[in-house]
Amino acid sequence: MMEQKLARLKVLLLDRLSEQSVIETGVPGVSIFRRDEAYQKRSQLYAAQIILLAQGRKDIYWGNQRYVYDPGHYYVQTVPLPVVCEAIVESEEPILGLIIQLDPLVIREMLSNLEALPPPQDHSVVSLYSASTTETILDAALRLLECLGSRNETKVLGQVFLKELLFRVLCGEKGEALRELALSPRGVSQVTQAIHKIHEEYAKPLDIPAMAREAGMSTTAFYSVFKSVTSTSPLQYIKNIRLHKAKELIQQEGEKAYEAALRVGYESASQFSREYKRCFGTPPAKDRLPVPLH
Repeated sequence: MMEQKLARLKVLLLDRLSEQSVIETGVPGVSIFRRDEAYQKRSQLYAAQIILLAQGRKDIYWGNQRYVYDPGHYYVQTVPLPVVCEAIVESEEPILGLIIQLDPLVIREMLSNLEALPPPQDHSVVSLYSASTTETILDAALRLLECLGSRNETKVLGQVFLKELLFRVLCGEKGEALRELALSPRGVSQVTQAIHKIHEEYAKPLDIPAMAREAGMSTTAFYSVFKSVTSTSPLQYIKNIRLHKAKELIQQEGEKAYEAALRVGYESASQFSREYKRCFGTPPAKDRLPVPLH
């Protein structure tokens, strides 16, 4: 049955993805993608999201860990993070997938309507994970994709089936990581809000002690929880986000290095170039190429 459902998922995606692309579905926060070419390990900025594949494989490297997602495993990232990604294409069959952007407010609203769920097995902060794809999750994904064939069904049923899929992930393997995102009493949700602020205001001067006060935490506690969530300090995280945003500007819009540096908040073009090369391995001038699709 799993094979049949994955085959159906593949057909639905191929019907809408005749070539390499990322397409918005009409259901807010849901997109589908196709990638025809493999690529070696490269640094990419991943949003808070769930990714479900019908075909192909991607490996995510974060710290000393490797996370695999393929038709048998879906991928969940609870906060935006710069990760290292590798795409594997076999037998010239493209990678086909479904992406769901995660909104902590939506997760919190769903949890408020649920009765008590099993507590986490441990109390460590989990920012990303892969878990086994089940028939129940595939059923929800199929209903979501099948409703896209009708504009009326997309408008009326799209959000219903999206919530069903989110519910299955919340209650599924390692789903406590998503529940932690919304309900953590230890400052994780406050730090997650700060992370989202960084993504919205990365080009502005950002004051870490002020962000800690806004989160209702001491600067020391803020730093500690921030590092437990992102494996880096707030200042290094801001730098990484700015560099990744600059890379998007250079590759997608053809910006020159000094223009991209100014747009993401750097005051010194020479400092930007040094840090860019240290992060990505090449100077910004050599990166004015199309950005790889998701």
